[in-house]
Amino acid sequence: MQDRIVRYKAALARSATLALCVALCAVGLSGSASAKAKYVTFAVKNAIQTTGGSINDNGYIGGWTRDSNLRNHGLLRAPDGTMTIFNVSGATDTFGNSINIKNVITGIWFDYYEHGYVRAADGTITPFDPPGATMTEPVCINDKGVSVGTWADASGFHGFLRSANGKFTTFDVQNATATMPQFINNHGVVTGYAEDGSQANTHGFVRAADGTITTFDAPGSTRTQPQGINNLGVITGAYVDSNGVFHGFVRAADGTITTFDPKGSKGTQAYVVNDSGLITGGYLDGKGTDDYIGFVRSPDGKITVFDPHKSGWVLELGINNHGAITGGYAQSYTQGVQYGFLLTTD
Repeated sequence: MQDRIVRYKAALARSATLALCVALCAVGLSGSASAKAKYVTFAVKNAIQTTGGSINDNGYIGGWTRDSNLRNHGLLRAPDGTMTIFNVSGATDTFGNSINIKNVITGIWFDYYEHGYVRAADGTITPFDPPGATMTEPVCINDKGVSVGTWADASGFHGFLRSANGKFTTFDVQNATATMPQFINNHGVVTGYAEDGSQANTHGFVRAADGTITTFDAPGSTRTQPQGINNLGVITGAYVDSNGVFHGFVRAADGTITTFDPKGSKGTQAYVVNDSGLITGGYLDGKGTDDYIGFVRSPDGKITVFDPHKSGWVLELGINNHGAITGGYAQSYTQGVQYGFLLTTD
């Protein structure tokens, strides 16, 4: 399976450390851990995994669920708790990666290969692949209906943009062996990372709406992996130091980079940033082999941690501009049923 969780786990295993994979959406939580926070747990009946991966400002959640036969299905959860399960026709597995303000979902589906799709608010599903693609992995859709992601052909991995009317634009970072976009904002600006010629290092990039690409690295980084960008051009993500440890970073629109970790972190991953500069992510706290804790970082650098029901394993976080957080939790990465959660604050 080539979904975001597996790819990130593999990257961390290669560096002999662990951290958290969180998903895509705009952050809107206040800078303090509220005692008034309320958790709502949700799960598809008879499922062994339910994950809320992305939440829009209307409270609709896009994600996926896994049944007892280990088949994965797309998930749409309405604010009233109603859950709709969907599948791309002919798919063995369907994942919901990102939902926009119009309740349009993009994600991946599998037959023998990996493909992309968009699901309209009325339930109409359109599968897609860039011309000549042998693999397609959309990761984000913005409010204008533009999807972004990675596709592959015989020459390697490339970036793509797919407009709301189905037009593709493909691109590569210069001299990269693989180009892997991760997020697109509402102005059409894309961030992600690219492998260099050695295939051992990754470098961050930002692609402007006119196609201009700028590359960058966090200080002391051997691998820089941006994951989210807001509408003001602020980027967040993670980087790996010379000891193989992941840390969070935020890159201002002027290019200034600030690094950070929650207290006691053994590996930090930052994923999304909203227009107020709030960042969400997760970290390995070192108290157990599979202990992953969520966090929110405010613009002043204050970090608030959270762990639904003290599960010890939190993943796939999405946060909207009203401060609602969604994701999944379980007792460990390898044991127990995984549930979806919605965290709201007064």
